[in-house]
Parts: sequence; structure tokens; C-alpha cells
Amino acid sequence: MSGDFVTRPDAGCIDAWPILEEGAARIGISVSDRQRERFVAYCELLRMANAQINLTAMRSPEQIMRGLFLDSLTILPALRALPGGPDLNAGCSLVDVGTGAGVPGLPLEIMSPRWQALLIESTAKKAAFVRRVAGELDLENVVVLPRRAEEVGRMPEWRDRADICVARAVAPLPALIELCAPLVHPDGLMLFPKGEDVQSELSASREACAALRVRLERVHVTSPYLGLGEHRAIAILRKVGPTPPGYPRRVGLATSRSLGSPARPKPSR
Repeated sequence: MSGDFVTRPDAGCIDAWPILEEGAARIGISVSDRQRERFVAYCELLRMANAQINLTAMRSPEQIMRGLFLDSLTILPALRALPGGPDLNAGCSLVDVGTGAGVPGLPLEIMSPRWQALLIESTAKKAAFVRRVAGELDLENVVVLPRRAEEVGRMPEWRDRADICVARAVAPLPALIELCAPLVHPDGLMLFPKGEDVQSELSASREACAALRVRLERVHVTSPYLGLGEHRAIAILRKVGPTPPGYPRRVGLATSRSLGSPARPKPSR
């Protein structure tokens, strides 16, 4: 790997490393020395950048290791527990919508560097940071796109293509379905980490699921012993048909006038 952050990582990130290592072991994930180096370097890069850019409210090494990195890795056992799920040892294609500081996309790519990862982040400074981290950590299969998800979902090279789409702390579930479903192929999966409101969000998502040809597969409950919150869970949805014309709607409507909300306009064509 390139850069000084690998050879001289901050002691605070090294000291916090056991949080991620032990948490990963609890969910059946073994982390190699190479992966440890990358996580520690990523932690330090994030701490330094956060002093200039508001990337995340989680600023201490302990918060980063648990609340960002470990939380991201819980997506892997959720996928493994899914009957007929993708072969995680193969070269899956992943999209991370609203990646922010690079989560969950970069932690997943550190663990599965053969995956082809598209990280979408509309804020240029955040996208530049994520691109820098991917370069520093030699994650060669990462593409960072500083665009809105609604725009990317209409681009032929990305529409109906990915195996998996993830989004963390971006928007309520009805909006996430409209933003993410156009990016995965029929039979592709979407995974959304949520809190105790997951059931109410699922209830509010019925129209979005019907419009975007999506069905709920299951809700994967995250162990409370990981320290991520007593009600942490991952909603797993599967796309069952191609994206209908007109979706996603124009920029901003998925969040400001989510499907199922009153006074919803018809999709533009």
C-alpha cells in the first residue's frame, strides 16, 4: 500500500483495533493482517480528514471501529444467511448509495477486494476523500462517482446492473428503494441497515416496492452484543423485475415526495 499512514498509523486507531477484530469474530469473520493494516490506515485517514470536512459524527477511533467499520461488516453475515444469495467469494458487483465517508462500501471492499464497487456520493469533497482512501489502500476495484443516485440510476452503464446495493443512514426506506432499485439487476439484492423503526418503514414502503418491482426477503437482526444498538437490523429486499420507465424520478423527489406519501406526482417520462 502507498502512503505514510500504513507504516506510521496513529496509536489511537491501533488501540481501538480489538473492537473491530473481536466484533468481526462474533459474526464469523476472520480479518487478515493485510486487512487489519487497511482498516487501521482508513481509521487514521478518516480522523485526519474529519478535522477539515464534516464526514461523520463518529470521531474517536472506538466509534469509527465499531459504529462505522463493524456496522458495515454486519452486511456480510446477512448475505451469507440468505438462501440462494450471491457467491461472496466470486466477483460480485456492489453499489453504495450515499457513501459519505465510504461506509459501508469501503469496509466491504477491504474484506472482499475482488468485488467491483461503485460508491456514489453527491458531495464533491466527500467523494474526493473516498477516492483518496481507495487509492491509499490500493483498492483497485473501486469507482467513486460524485453524482446524485437519481442521475446514476438513469445512466445505461449502471442501470439494472449491480448484484448488490447498500445504503446506510441516507433516507427512509421508501426513498432508498426508489434510489437503489434502478441500480440492481432483476434478482439483485438491496440491504439497508436500520434501527427499531424498521417495521414501520417496511409498512410505509409497500407502494415503493410495488412500483419498483421489489419484494422483502427478510429482516436480519444484528446481535445486540456487538454494541451497535439493541434494535439494529438489516432489511433485505430483492428486485423481481426490470426498472419501470420513469424511475427514478427527478432529483429530490424520492426523499421530498416519497412513494406512498400524499400528493405524489406521476413519474416523468
